[in-house]
Amino acid sequence: MKRIPVDLHPVLHSATLLEKRVEILLRPTGVRHRQALILDALSRIGPTSQGHLAKQFDVSPGSMSSMTERLVALGFITQNTNPENRRSDILDLTPDGRAVLEKVRIVWQEATALITSALGDTGAETFTALATRLRDTLGGSKPEKELRGG
Repeated sequence: MKRIPVDLHPVLHSATLLEKRVEILLRPTGVRHRQALILDALSRIGPTSQGHLAKQFDVSPGSMSSMTERLVALGFITQNTNPENRRSDILDLTPDGRAVLEKVRIVWQEATALITSALGDTGAETFTALATRLRDTLGGSKPEKELRGG
């Protein structure tokens, strides 16, 4: 099989530029890009342990704790002791968290429009499919519900 050289710089640089643009668009919401991803994950999977979220984002529990502290302080998520395991906390969206997430999703639509404007409809669809495939191949995935019990 012929090896096709990939210039990684434009891929990484594009991702950095897009993330910076999203951060600018998110400023009025009061949340950062990664915090927005946590809100979105909680809306998809429902109440879940902080440890489970850390696994979903492939970060340490300590890093996830730092990421969620501000969301708790802003009133966007709740953090309560897990009644099944008092050593772990359960995180959940608040009504304010759901409201800010709607604003975040509008920002994400604006970012999608930027991609579509740059690549065209077909190019944007192809780009999204390839980015999803790359994410999945590298071990990433969409957030999933925590399996409980046995």
